[in-house]
Amino acid sequence: MVCVTDVMNDEIETKRALCFACSGLAGVEATVKDGRVVKLSGEPDHFMNKGWLCDRSRAFMEHLYHPDRLNYPLKRAGRRGENKWERISWDQALDEIAKKLKEIKADYGAEALASVCGTGRGHQQIIKERFMNLFGSPNSANAGQWCAIYNYMLEAAIYGGATRGKSGLGVGKCLVLWGKEPAESQACTFRNLLELKRAGTKFIVIDPKLSLSVDKLADVWLQIRPGTDAALALGWLNVIIAEELYDKEFVDKWCYGFDQLKERVKEYPPEKVAEITWIPEEKIVEAARLYATSKPASIQWGVKGGDMEGVNASSMMHAKCILRAITGNLDVPGGDIIQGPCEKANYGPIFECLDMIPPKQRAKQLGADKYRAWTWPGYEIIYEAGKRYWYGKGCFGGYAPACDFPSLWRAIITGKPYPVKALICGGHNPLLANANTHIVYKALKSPNLELTVVLEQWMTPSAMLADYVFPVANWLEKPVVSMHTSQGMGNYVSIGEKVVEPLYDRKPDHYFYRELGLRLGQEKYWCDTLEDEFTWLLEPLLDELGYDSAMEFARKERWWHPPFVEKRYEKINPKTGKQWGFATPTGKAEVYSTWFEQLGYDPLPHYEEPPETPVSNPELAKEYPLILMTGMRFRAMHHSEHRQISSLRRLQPYPTTRIHPDTARELGIKDGDWVFIETVRGRIKQKASLYAGINPKVVEIQHGWWFPEKKAEDPSLFGVFESNANVLTEDDEKHRDAPSGAVAFVPYLCKVYPANE
Repeated sequence: MVCVTDVMNDEIETKRALCFACSGLAGVEATVKDGRVVKLSGEPDHFMNKGWLCDRSRAFMEHLYHPDRLNYPLKRAGRRGENKWERISWDQALDEIAKKLKEIKADYGAEALASVCGTGRGHQQIIKERFMNLFGSPNSANAGQWCAIYNYMLEAAIYGGATRGKSGLGVGKCLVLWGKEPAESQACTFRNLLELKRAGTKFIVIDPKLSLSVDKLADVWLQIRPGTDAALALGWLNVIIAEELYDKEFVDKWCYGFDQLKERVKEYPPEKVAEITWIPEEKIVEAARLYATSKPASIQWGVKGGDMEGVNASSMMHAKCILRAITGNLDVPGGDIIQGPCEKANYGPIFECLDMIPPKQRAKQLGADKYRAWTWPGYEIIYEAGKRYWYGKGCFGGYAPACDFPSLWRAIITGKPYPVKALICGGHNPLLANANTHIVYKALKSPNLELTVVLEQWMTPSAMLADYVFPVANWLEKPVVSMHTSQGMGNYVSIGEKVVEPLYDRKPDHYFYRELGLRLGQEKYWCDTLEDEFTWLLEPLLDELGYDSAMEFARKERWWHPPFVEKRYEKINPKTGKQWGFATPTGKAEVYSTWFEQLGYDPLPHYEEPPETPVSNPELAKEYPLILMTGMRFRAMHHSEHRQISSLRRLQPYPTTRIHPDTARELGIKDGDWVFIETVRGRIKQKASLYAGINPKVVEIQHGWWFPEKKAEDPSLFGVFESNANVLTEDDEKHRDAPSGAVAFVPYLCKVYPANE
């Protein structure tokens, strides 16, 4: 939709964009006057936000015109981290990088180039994956290893696709928020949940603290000990199976391995789980019964509900899958809807040229020998099962199969199992986002790393250690498309217009990867512009609807999704004449996972006490008596982003640590005091917030903190070591999930004391 009104000869347009301030993808109406954005407001008829926008989204107008944005390509002119740069043209920089990559590939092989990505909202990761695949490197790492993507992979392994909760299909009777705080992380979602609450949905909220979601939504709040979620899930399964609250018909016909599961969960009676989790036994039983007897019910994904808990990550995700399956809540309105890739898009392997990676290169992928569920070995099993089921496509795109992040840092430093000589960093700030900040710093500073390229919107601590930094456009300066943020796990399309042309010498990420690809012989595989890429991506849908381009679709239609098919697994597949079943090797929901079994892991979920708790390490707990949770969400900022934005910084000026008033009193800490938080790995400084809604034995700290106002050059790097939660975390093997390699961001042992300096 474009509205043009003449007001005193000024041209005013309204463009419809998609907000990428988080993964919620709200609809935005951007008012443009004489080529400048003058207002951002919520799109009234958009299903996600219904005309409302959060502070973070509205602040992107300030983001667009901020004087500290990167505007021109930069080349390092001094030592890494010295903050000496020379302005350089895109063409010269790309020529130099292409020349260096050719030399590295000739000397060390294509695998000597790696790429890293964090929360790659939008298209950038799928574009980067295409470049990496065509180059021949399997070493693309991303934060999906411990944030959502591995969860979706595991769901696809268990029942053939990723679940999207209620998906707007009817009002469920019960909704479980497990390790999810949407009031802070996804404000639009939170508003929608409040509507469900008013409509009568019951909520179970599982969170170690009294969050806003607990206060406004919870009918039952389970205040869990951090890191014990897998035990709680197994306790629920014990109650549901022992009391025969499961869907017997579904289990008999559609579940594989139920008898083995039944034996496993006998090991987790409610009284034992209560001791592990600190949740009273009667509350565990009450919550399990409420979930199992409320039809339909949904368990929402939450990053703290397993993904970031290290050793128990796979078991927790697996147990949630089983809960959804045996209670009969899969593929029903108001329950958990199984989705695969978009049927009307040239998406996934075809878009990313995944088949260009030969088997010998796949075998070289860092971590593929050990963390097989996250890397090529696990992906190929899921892909083959999914290809037969999902319109000839596998279940993923953009983020999988990926290499192992910690293995990448060590390969750079040690040259083992082979040298990694070049790194492309897009949509990521690894010094803030990755566990064990010190090893990331060591890798980025290593003389073994001959080339580091960063695509960014700001000069960040990580960008300070690069050889080249390129200024990329934000979502107001480029069109954006979503099939669940381009992860390939949503059978729908949502697309937003470009609001303004990129300012200065900023360009979309696509320009960098295409131009570099052309210099390296990839010209056959690239469209001229990002708009052209989206048109080809959506070609099947556009042909069906009669549109010439993705941008015409964006202006006239905005989004597409097919009619919902309830219990698709029961329907007849016209190609086979048999019921669809599930996209797994057995055709069933595999509560006993043949995927895990084939990869050499436990095919059933279990609980393992994390390596650094008062239970597992009582001696360490004498010196470090408090349980540490990192990763506190707060609405004003998204991970390590937005510290430069004045309107948001006023909402959250300092990094904050939540601590119980009784604990603070014993330690001589007052509200607002600067305190040190220390683990065996180091210490950081944040401001204390006295908070009675947290257990006196637990503290929670914000993550992602750096200070653009502080000294830029190394060793300060904008104060990256001062308040950064990941100075306190670890990525060694004992803290990691065996199948996926997911690192632990919680729990750890710590002590807190006044910062009197």
